[in-house]
Amino acid sequence: MFTDECACSGDVAGKETAQRGPGCERHPPAVLIVEDERVARKALGALLSASGFPTRGAESAEEALDLLDRQPAPRVALVDLNLPGMSGLEFIRHLQRRSPDVHTVLMTGAGDDALAAALRDRHVPYVRKPLDFSQLLALIDHSEMCH
Repeated sequence: MFTDECACSGDVAGKETAQRGPGCERHPPAVLIVEDERVARKALGALLSASGFPTRGAESAEEALDLLDRQPAPRVALVDLNLPGMSGLEFIRHLQRRSPDVHTVLMTGAGDDALAAALRDRHVPYVRKPLDFSQLLALIDHSEMCH
């Protein structure tokens, strides 16, 4: 279950990233992983868990929306672009309408042209597959900076 209620960041991979507000406890942000490839989803979940992040996984956008109906929204959602059924970008649109405070990061193995076409109408932070874990941690770190 996602339990992170804090909008401020803390330690990410052992590095202090921002000052915490009053009453803000040290909790790493909860991360939702929406990835249809089971091995990739499990591996990413294991890496993030080993780095102290509570995670939940879903193999489709529809499963992720069902999960969000039953549990509080995470602070960060890592979303594959090419999902079965609803695309990753469609899911991000639904998620941002429903929970605008959730920070999203698109994960993709798409080529430059396909990615440019997908992101033509909106800016979404993204990482390319195979994932550079330090780059991903930096994006999570950046998404959690206090406003």
